[in-house]
Amino acid sequence: VLSGGELRRVLRPGAELLLVEHGLSDDAGARRWQRALTPMWKHVSGNCHLDRDPRALLAHAGFHTGELQARSRDGARWLSYTYEGSARPR
Repeated sequence: VLSGGELRRVLRPGAELLLVEHGLSDDAGARRWQRALTPMWKHVSGNCHLDRDPRALLAHAGFHTGELQARSRDGARWLSYTYEGSARPR
């Protein structure tokens, strides 16, 4: 996992970060499952967190996200909620 500073360092000037990342659902029931399962899930999935908010993390790291599409995919809503789009360093 790269930090925001590391992402900015490896991106060429003017480049954008393209992303598809699963994260915190907009559905309250799915969010409860995500928060309950994350402590166990991160141990079996290489420190992957189901309950992170990609928009907030990117903003905190100094990126402008533009429009990210967030939606649930087929399957388990707590696992399949994804964010797709791009971000640019501020």
